[in-house]
Amino acid sequence: MLLLIGGTGFLGEPVVELMMARQLPIRLLTRGAGDWKASNLSQYRKRGIEVVVGSLENDEVLLRAVDGVDAIINISGSFRLNSDGSRASSYDYLNVELVEKLTALAEQNGIQRFVQVSCLGAREESGSEYLSSKFTGDEIVRNSKLYWTILRPSYMFGSRFPYVEMIKPLVTFKPCLPVVGSGLNILMPVHVDEVARCVVDCIYMKESTGRVLEIAGPKEYSLIEMLETIRFEFGLSGTTMTIPSQLSGKAFEMATKVLPKNTITLELAQILITDSHSSSKEAHDLFGLEGKCLEDFLPDIVESLKKR
Repeated sequence: MLLLIGGTGFLGEPVVELMMARQLPIRLLTRGAGDWKASNLSQYRKRGIEVVVGSLENDEVLLRAVDGVDAIINISGSFRLNSDGSRASSYDYLNVELVEKLTALAEQNGIQRFVQVSCLGAREESGSEYLSSKFTGDEIVRNSKLYWTILRPSYMFGSRFPYVEMIKPLVTFKPCLPVVGSGLNILMPVHVDEVARCVVDCIYMKESTGRVLEIAGPKEYSLIEMLETIRFEFGLSGTTMTIPSQLSGKAFEMATKVLPKNTITLELAQILITDSHSSSKEAHDLFGLEGKCLEDFLPDIVESLKKR
């Protein structure tokens, strides 16, 4: 039995579908109706997937989830905030404390295999709480006694692009394109199906154990280039305006007053100015990635943004 945590999100759905296609035994740990429609729960159960519903903060739920499993695949974690600016779980809990609990439970219960999905840009000294907490969680996995693999994908896209959804008001702002920082940081977005294949392939792949594998798409973009490309697909033009990312407090608030309301927070600004690229070809060679280009999916991405 394979325990999948985070199977309800953007990456989780194709991971579940691929695991089902390969007839792998799945147990999903989910909060339930809070982040997964009740109809989906029943649908997955009908397909033979075990579902454990409960809070990720509840130790009894975690104990029930890990009971009798052979591997833990942790793809939980999101930089998205709720509409009121809150989170179901703090970055510190979801990216650090939960990982600490899961690795300890794995060691205590004889579960040897642990797959951790992190992100490119995760580093200790990051000004982003999300990225620094991801790095801390990765270090917990690396220092465990488990047969671990850490996957670090760049921002993922498919028929949707969650990274851009967060800043849709900026991308579609008619007077200009506001960009946080210089806009010269480099991104290499990767198709979500390719990341899903890496996750599933590596579960039983000995060659992936004890390795941190960076997963990037085939093309480099500066932040400005990528946003201008998407904006052009929208049929929008206009100048590009940069917002200094080193501002803080009231100075930052004043600089963002010309933007749509509640668009940018300091945390989001730190994420937006971070590089998310890799020169490593390890993951590409190990998993035989095709390298799907963002441009091929722009019409679908823009259409999905228009509906939001």
